[in-house]
Amino acid sequence: MILGFDIGNTHIIPIFYNENGDILATFRIPTHLEFTEDTLFVMLKEFAKNSNLEISDIKNIVISSVVPNINENFTRLGKKYFNINPMFVILDNVENEIKILPNMERGLGADRIVDILAAKKLYPEKELLIIDFGTATTFDMIKDSTYMGGCILPGITLSINALFSNTAALPKIEFTEPETVLGINTISQINAGIFYGNVGAIKELILQYQNSFPNAYVIATGGQGQKISEYIKEIDEYVAKLGEMGIFEFYKLNCKK
Repeated sequence: MILGFDIGNTHIIPIFYNENGDILATFRIPTHLEFTEDTLFVMLKEFAKNSNLEISDIKNIVISSVVPNINENFTRLGKKYFNINPMFVILDNVENEIKILPNMERGLGADRIVDILAAKKLYPEKELLIIDFGTATTFDMIKDSTYMGGCILPGITLSINALFSNTAALPKIEFTEPETVLGINTISQINAGIFYGNVGAIKELILQYQNSFPNAYVIATGGQGQKISEYIKEIDEYVAKLGEMGIFEFYKLNCKK
């Protein structure tokens, strides 16, 4: 059994895979820098038990992290409880799979690397535009295994939280599709603004990419991706566990080495 971790700014997702890469179980915990290796192990052990999995069957650990300050805790977890030195997702280890243009910085985050690896696995012959609705909403354009560039905008939940945190009178809302843009109270007005504002931004960005890459196949993933993808016909497909699939792809590529 392989243990993966998808460590984001909002959540940590442990993933249990079998040797073929099938996802046996996942769960979600909030990202806290205070988690020790001992706390993490207790949670893992309890969840494995609840999922009828034997934690002692874990043979390798692979980690996609965008929170560097917590990485050492996971290294200690692997060494202390599994006698494993975890494998971290980095661009240098997949340079044959994701080529970077000469004038571009090599700062592609682990979350985007695994999305690209999974999308390439699904559609190796296509030009790909990948939209990940996470803490930030990211766009990544891939052609012939080359990273052509991308963009970043505030994520949907981040926008909601920012509005709530930085205003005295506005309430925090749940992200839902509104019945109309004509909000009749504060909550429905915020919801309409957040929903249609994001729909408009996503549509415009897709249009800009397709001006240069008219054959791009558009894949969406991430927390709010399913809900908003249903409203944007320019998105060709929503893939729920793209990042989780990509973490195992990274593992397979590096095992071959």
